[in-house]
Amino acid sequence: MLGKQSKLAKAVLVFFGLLLNSAMISANDNICSTSFDELVLEGLSTHPSIEVSKKIVIGADLQLNGAMWGYFPTPSIDVSQSLNNTRINFRIDQPLWDGGKIDAARDRAQAQKNEATYVYAESQYQLIEDYLNTLQKYLQAQDKIGIMNSAIVQLKSLMKTIDRMIVAGELSIADKNLLSTKIADIYSSLEITRAEFDVAKIQFEILTGHNIECDVSFNDKPIFRGSINIELLVDDALKFSPSLKILNARIETAKSDVDSAESKLLPTLKLRGEYKQGALYDGDNDKAENLIYLVFEMSTGAGASLLSNIGRSEINVLKVKNEKLSKEKEVIDKLMNNYTRFVAAKNNIEILSNDIIIAEKVFDSNKRLFFLQQKKWTDVASALTALNKKKISKAQLLGEYKVLEMKLALKTNRLSLKTGGFLSEVLQ
Repeated sequence: MLGKQSKLAKAVLVFFGLLLNSAMISANDNICSTSFDELVLEGLSTHPSIEVSKKIVIGADLQLNGAMWGYFPTPSIDVSQSLNNTRINFRIDQPLWDGGKIDAARDRAQAQKNEATYVYAESQYQLIEDYLNTLQKYLQAQDKIGIMNSAIVQLKSLMKTIDRMIVAGELSIADKNLLSTKIADIYSSLEITRAEFDVAKIQFEILTGHNIECDVSFNDKPIFRGSINIELLVDDALKFSPSLKILNARIETAKSDVDSAESKLLPTLKLRGEYKQGALYDGDNDKAENLIYLVFEMSTGAGASLLSNIGRSEINVLKVKNEKLSKEKEVIDKLMNNYTRFVAAKNNIEILSNDIIIAEKVFDSNKRLFFLQQKKWTDVASALTALNKKKISKAQLLGEYKVLEMKLALKTNRLSLKTGGFLSEVLQ
């Protein structure tokens, strides 16, 4: 009878230890948070690369305005002086026909403005990618910290059970030391993960330009629902890629250079109004005169230099077009890599979810059998370790999956942040 009571008391002791093991710490304190969208908005407004790109766009716009003045009358003044005489010529030239020289200069300035605009878009694109890469590290470290903290709580609860069993003579101090080593290993990994988390937070601060005191919150609503039309993604990626838009603008610049070179083979006809006063030589008429006349100008340059310039400009067009073809392949390759990793991560998450269900059942089974004294505490700890490894793997994949989804959306102009269509505004 006494033996049965003793055995029942030990079972109750283990039972209460397992209750502590399964308890989780919950905190209801209000924790401040900063939206990931807000960080991106701040970066897109204040990051140095964005500020430089904006100024380049302003400079290109001024250059275009300067090219447009070529259609208007151009004043000039010429003052010549000899030993005893001075002559002043004041002219206003209005182009009537120039063979396309002014049009070519305007087209080149317009193409350069377009290129500056797309460089600005590419700066936004690259900055958002930097934010997304940092977000992945942040989310992965954050989830891993939570899982390891939970594991420490569970193992410490198991430690209390072991302490009671040592007092009851069921286990030895060696068991306690072994479990302490396991807990110490988790603490060591936890410190490394916390450092990774801190680094990710510092990277957010560098991108945003100020300290971030609160945790970064993230809206993880799915962007792609249902099946994905990969052909449509490819079309959109080619349509909205800032790099391809830049090369399109460079092609237009190269074409305008061809037009400019060809226009130099044609004459220029101007209407000139001229005011003359004074004489440079003693025999010249020094009376003031007002003249209006037509000016016909043409120059073929030295030798065949104009033809050489035309040929060189045409080759440059082919060169930039070839660069665009290479860039198109690069854009498609990056999109396919992004897509295949996205699909693989999604499938692996589903596999790991099933594995976690099985691992949880094994862990619960080992706890019950430990309660019935048919399993050792090491079996419970091993099952918990296996379960947490799978949870960490799934958390890492979830962070990667979400960022890959957002990168896929960014590449195809589907990114749904509070920033709205910040890329489509300059890329359509």
